[in-house]
Amino acid sequence: MTRQFLAATMMITVTGFAVVPEKVALAASAAVETTGTVAPTAGSEDQIVFRITQANLGPGYTWGSGVLHFKGVDYDIHVAGGGAPAIGYSNACVQGSVNGLANIEDFDSTFWAVNAEAAAGSGTGTMVLQNHRETELHLSVKSRGVRLSAAAERLRFTVVGPAKKSFISQRCS
Repeated sequence: MTRQFLAATMMITVTGFAVVPEKVALAASAAVETTGTVAPTAGSEDQIVFRITQANLGPGYTWGSGVLHFKGVDYDIHVAGGGAPAIGYSNACVQGSVNGLANIEDFDSTFWAVNAEAAAGSGTGTMVLQNHRETELHLSVKSRGVRLSAAAERLRFTVVGPAKKSFISQRCS
């Protein structure tokens, strides 16, 4: 992973506000300029929504489920993984765009991110994850709980099968 990618994935959540340090914003824009990646749009065809729970006391665990909307078809997904160091407990609704996904089998993999979070009550933030196939998830996060984290995280996404509920019905409110 490049330094710009790691900097762009930093997420700091403070009650009600997403704070992105100027150096991180500059690194994120540099990554866009050097890689030719286009920022995600709300109308992106391939999208994802999932709900996760994170529990940490040093090392921690993340688990949840959601829906991947890929090429007009909805798929149930499972999310599991962890990171360290962090302390606390939070629930989050996460949604965003999926870029660079060629086929559904390529989604079934581990995605990496660097995550910094300071949440007490509720907050919002953004996060970018990438797998080894260069599929990127550009995500908005709405969290509730009390958690302090500066973690390297890996999240394993598994495609379970056809979705039982539609992508639209699962969106974060």
